[in-house]
Amino acid sequence: MPRAFIAIIFALIAFALPAHARIQIDLSNPGASPLPIAVPDFSGASADEARYAADIASVITGDFSHSTPFKVLKAAAYPQSAAQLASSGPLFAQWKGINADALLTGTATLTPDGKIKVEYRLYDTNSEQQLIGRRYTVDTRFWRHIAHRIADDVYQELTGEQGYFATRIVHIGESKGLDGKTMKKLCVMDQDSANYQCLTDGSSLVLTPHFNPNLQKVIYMSYASGVPRLYFLDMPTGQQTIIGDFEGLNSTPRFNAQGTKVAMTLTQGHEGNPEIYEMDMRSRALKRLTYHRAIDTSPSYNPEGDKIVFNSDRGGQPALYIMNSDGSNVTRLTYGDGRYYSPAWSPRGDLIAFVKELKGVFHIGVIDPQGGEERLLTDGYMDDSPTWAPNGRVLVFSRQANRADRTRIFTIDLTGYNLRELPTPTDASDPAWSPLIK
Repeated sequence: MPRAFIAIIFALIAFALPAHARIQIDLSNPGASPLPIAVPDFSGASADEARYAADIASVITGDFSHSTPFKVLKAAAYPQSAAQLASSGPLFAQWKGINADALLTGTATLTPDGKIKVEYRLYDTNSEQQLIGRRYTVDTRFWRHIAHRIADDVYQELTGEQGYFATRIVHIGESKGLDGKTMKKLCVMDQDSANYQCLTDGSSLVLTPHFNPNLQKVIYMSYASGVPRLYFLDMPTGQQTIIGDFEGLNSTPRFNAQGTKVAMTLTQGHEGNPEIYEMDMRSRALKRLTYHRAIDTSPSYNPEGDKIVFNSDRGGQPALYIMNSDGSNVTRLTYGDGRYYSPAWSPRGDLIAFVKELKGVFHIGVIDPQGGEERLLTDGYMDDSPTWAPNGRVLVFSRQANRADRTRIFTIDLTGYNLRELPTPTDASDPAWSPLIK
């Protein structure tokens, strides 16, 4: 396992108490204008420090540029350089002159023991007050992670909600081997496509990975031994554990929010019908939740863990249903035209994402748990497998633009704006978001 997954240990020191913010981004208002923010290069005394400083600011700028709440102002308009900011501090009148409501500054210093110390300050230019200031010290290998951590700090300070930048996305990477057969590998990358790595060699089929909501651990199905098994991969250590060995077809394992139980689809028994089962992660005990001649699949827990949304054709065509986590009180959620698949309950609990096929077009959509206010966010030849960022504000999904196109990974904001591709070296499907990396 590459050492990039070794647990990160760093010192975090708050060197200024945050002032009361006069600027605040209202994420509940989809029509709100993005906040103009300036992110000049951080400063560094030596050439190496200046390079790290500029790279860190560039990663932060990329995070904000791809996030709906922010509008990053063009660097050509910045009235002060990194060196000027480091020596004399912000000249607020000049920053207000380019309509910057927020200003992020910082410095990078290399320490004698091979670490990098990054200090930053976030200012409200209108009140001319510092909102937050912190210092991170880490091994230089983890400079990108610190950039994402700073972006998350700023996001939380200005919105009051958790960020999502210091995260990873696991998925299935697909490519052709020398024999022409398709290889499916378990792969992972940062949420901005950096640090791309594949964790399996493609010699065995792997399916539907998902992160534990609280840990950097991935659960997935694999046919590595010729039979379907449920695997648990610890990302920091690379340790892989078999936690289930099942007959028949197996797919769509997904944790509850507490990480103590896993719901999945199994085809066990003489009838071989896809049903939903639940496994207790402590005892490994398996419990069947659905009993129906229809196809029941793709379970997803609500944040409290007492409800499960799933896909079933028991009503004549695929639709979404909700049941108690013990399998009782099954109620239909969707009644609209078209076919519904792949539900994913938001970590905020307010919405359920899904795939809808209507008249040959596939959409990623959201609906509230009471079955109201259905909204379609995308449309395409084949949009599939939506899962949520840990703050419930962004979705990641796979897309095939047409029959000849390869499968790619995209993200889209909950508002339906800010669609962007996450570049991958091969076909990529079944994406799933990690929790924040601390």
